[in-house]
Amino acid sequence: MGTSSLAETDANGVFVLAGVPAGAHWVSFYHERLQQLGVSPPSRQVEFRAGQTVDVALAVPSEATLLAGWCLAEQPGAGFAAIAGFVSDSLTGVPLPRAIVRAEAITRTGGIQPIEARTDDSGYFRICNARADVDIRLQAHFGQNSGRSIELFLPPGAATVQDLVLFMTAEGTLTGYVRDYATGEPVSGAVVSVVGTRAATLSDASGRFVLADLPPGRHLVNTDHIAFEERTDSVTIFSEETVDIEVSMATEALEVEGLVVTARTRFGRTSLAGDAKRADFISREEIDVLLPRVTATADLLRNMNAPGMRVREVYQQDQITGVVVPSLCVEVSRRSGGEGCVPAAVALNGIIVPFPDQVLRDLDPNIIDRIEILSPVDAQFQFGSIAGNGAVSIYTR
Repeated sequence: MGTSSLAETDANGVFVLAGVPAGAHWVSFYHERLQQLGVSPPSRQVEFRAGQTVDVALAVPSEATLLAGWCLAEQPGAGFAAIAGFVSDSLTGVPLPRAIVRAEAITRTGGIQPIEARTDDSGYFRICNARADVDIRLQAHFGQNSGRSIELFLPPGAATVQDLVLFMTAEGTLTGYVRDYATGEPVSGAVVSVVGTRAATLSDASGRFVLADLPPGRHLVNTDHIAFEERTDSVTIFSEETVDIEVSMATEALEVEGLVVTARTRFGRTSLAGDAKRADFISREEIDVLLPRVTATADLLRNMNAPGMRVREVYQQDQITGVVVPSLCVEVSRRSGGEGCVPAAVALNGIIVPFPDQVLRDLDPNIIDRIEILSPVDAQFQFGSIAGNGAVSIYTR
């Protein structure tokens, strides 16, 4: 403050302020979400000396601390605690508005009455007057459905963030056959996928396909084969239901002009025609050129400009905790482009990794030998249906 030194934190929250004049200065920071929460971040006075680098750690109160502050005025006195969180569907992860959250003492003594709160339009609930120093059972209800109960014990004045799930839906299954419209013969090797999900598979020799673990609702089913015209069908799947369909593929004349043959070498992909390098492959030599201005593997992907690839910062539900957290969305599928995320799989040295977002953020670009972007069809042939939305294949040195 009082100087022209200004910087923005990176994905790890790290910032660098260069050219700070010597002397004592107040260091402050700002974020739009803090303003929405009504939180003013604290400033710190720091002594800067010429030629020295000063490490400063800035922070805001935790969500539990903020919750305790918000609830303080609503609590009738000592002996109470605060609980807040989101209620969502166990399968789809969709937040559930107007759900009832009930907190009751497990041991019903002393006339302690259960407390109920309703979630708002975003699925968020807050209970400020939960009894402290007793075991509490916390559970969400919606109509005739109930969620998994959580047991809590909170000391007076404490606050905790606890998300809840409701068992509103169960998976469904889509099965069927892909056939030639003109002859009725089965079509093998067709890519059948459900738009907006990671469900994708290839039809077998009899044209049969099976897509399991699909969330209930209306889905668009895309069927693609190089010898036929691409087709999209609408299918409604109900909870715990198996739907069987038959997809008829019509032939389409293929016009091939300007065919470029490429050859894969042990050092990467090059064009035999001698033209510009493909944008879906980056070699070690190209990575070395980019290293001075990138800090993570995700930055390398942003510099590749591969056809159809998008790299975005999104918010998604954590697969383990169920909490909505910042995430990295990399899409290479033709089905991408909407508000949601159709994530590509990430393979490291030929093995699909379970947490692609973490790998792309944490993997050091200095150890990468090459990166290749695979289309959904190529990715499925190499890795199977788990790569139905395409793949980012990374090889280290």
